[in-house]
Amino acid sequence: MYLFAYGTLKRGGKYHFYLEEAELVEERVTISGSLYDTGLGYPALALAGDDVIQGELYDIPEVLWPAINDLEDYSGDAKKDLYDRLTIDVETARGTKKAIVYTAKAERLLKEYIPEGVWDVERSFVK
Repeated sequence: MYLFAYGTLKRGGKYHFYLEEAELVEERVTISGSLYDTGLGYPALALAGDDVIQGELYDIPEVLWPAINDLEDYSGDAKKDLYDRLTIDVETARGTKKAIVYTAKAERLLKEYIPEGVWDVERSFVK
């Protein structure tokens, strides 16, 4: 299964090491939505909105999903989770692919709107 990485999991991000065993499929892919800085050193994504959000597409081995879910505060418990795990269409240079994306459930995560739709991985290290 593919993962759309738009924040700290991207190359150069502070949690990219989680993807060491994953394969980078494409380094520049896009989805539609709105991107926000949480103020906590990582971004949050809302699928509402028409901005072009840039990310990277990874093929994730099944063994890595539990750690990624944990990092993204996703357990499948709708009452506790900060993020939803959804399957969406991602636009690639070779057409559309289905990928997992983690989107913000908590409104409080959507602090500072990032209109350019790109998370600068350096922001992760500043907070």
